[in-house]
Amino acid sequence: MIRFLKIFFGTVFTLLILIGSCVFYAFKIEPYRIASNQLYLNEKTSDFIKVVQFSDTHIKADFNYKNLDKVVNYINKQNPDVVVFTGDLYDNYAKYHDDEHIIKELQKINATYDKIAIWGNRDCGGGAARQYENIMQQSGFTVLKNENWYVTTDSDKKILFTGLDDSMLGNVYMPDSTKIYDSNYNILLIHEPDTADSFQEYPYDLVLSGHSHGGQVNIPFIPAINQKAISSTNLAKNYVSGMYELNSKTKIYVNTGIGTTHVSGRLGVVPEISIFHIYL
Repeated sequence: MIRFLKIFFGTVFTLLILIGSCVFYAFKIEPYRIASNQLYLNEKTSDFIKVVQFSDTHIKADFNYKNLDKVVNYINKQNPDVVVFTGDLYDNYAKYHDDEHIIKELQKINATYDKIAIWGNRDCGGGAARQYENIMQQSGFTVLKNENWYVTTDSDKKILFTGLDDSMLGNVYMPDSTKIYDSNYNILLIHEPDTADSFQEYPYDLVLSGHSHGGQVNIPFIPAINQKAISSTNLAKNYVSGMYELNSKTKIYVNTGIGTTHVSGRLGVVPEISIFHIYL
């Protein structure tokens, strides 16, 4: 009996240590890490443009400008030609914002040609709608809302970026489609990934989105937890993380974001910077 109790309490103690370690990692370590995904598209020539995407920073008290500085430095190390932000700058602007420091950090991002941003649902609510565009413009970003924007490379190649408004709290419509054919590569920027299904007839090569956070928690061998987290996120159920074939011509990539929302933890979904080498 004594031996049994020793084994029992030893097992319980080990499990508590394991659970405590996982909780500590999920709240204190993983949310402050950065992973990069290098993707190579249309590898047919030696001429390419490097597009770096980050998304869903969800700036708040426990993830502030000091944490954003690490993200900015990581982006700059990639030597990007174009930097794209796919929405959700603050988590809740009414509860926490620090525009002065955030602008100073975002201004540090360097790109050969341009920095482009679109709206996320968090940029439309909590008072953010009155400030978001001004913040991003002061930070050197071109803010698109149902607009086309062309970037021309030093080799005279043209890349189209179409940025749409937020699908949940904005007013989404496609800009004049007659203008999207005179380009070497077409990229559609949306915040909520499932919105892409509504624009499959347009000749885009790549769709970039965020919003899902990849569910924030993805424990191996327990998929139900990740599925439950994903099910609570609107317009991010069909495309959750990584690359998908939208149709025979178009790919969609879902960036799992930098910050956290609802719960300030991540487990198995490391904050992500996406680097696209797009051959022209």
